This record gives sequence, C-alpha cells and structure tokens, in this order.
Amino acid sequence: MGRLSTLWNIVRRHKYGFVIGIFILLMGFVDENSLWRRYHHRAELAELRAEIRRYREMYEHDTRYLEEINTNPEVLVEIARERYYMKTDDEDVFIIKEPDADEEAE
Repeated sequence: MGRLSTLWNIVRRHKYGFVIGIFILLMGFVDENSLWRRYHHRAELAELRAEIRRYREMYEHDTRYLEEINTNPEVLVEIARERYYMKTDDEDVFIIKEPDADEEAE
C-alpha cells in the first residue's frame, strides 16, 4: 500500500507534466497527422517536385529539338544518318561499335 500511495502522490503532484508528455507522444508519433508523418510527406513532396522539374526540362528540350527538326531539313538528315543509319545512293555506311566491358572480359 505504501508504494501505491507514493506513486499516486507523484502522479498527483506532476499531473500537468504527465498530461503534456502524453499529448506530445500522441501528437508527435501516434496520431494520423503526427509530426513524423508530416516530415515524411514533406520529403516525398520535395522528391515529386524535383521529378516534375526534371520532366518539364525534358519536355522543353524535346520541344525545342522538335521545332528545330521541323524548321531545319539539315537536322532531319543528320538525325536520319546518325540514329537510323540511313545513307544516300552513292555512299556506304560502316558501323564500328566499341566493345562493351562484358565483351572485353571474354
């Protein structure tokens, strides 16, 4: 009985501290809108914004490139030759590939 009354006296004396501690525990970690989850949501939001920025840059680059292809026929010929290995009637195309690291090991 002595320990129980001593414990009760401690709780009664520091009741506001215990309530504040439980509140901080609930709001910081347990609650649906806890600080922990808010931190993770902000980190995820920053990653998504970086991804949006990267895709916008890619879109702008590709748009400029497409506009250049549509306005300049020399660029179209260059792309056809470099990417698709097309040639004119009076020339031959030789493709020389660099060996990969896997092929060098063999």
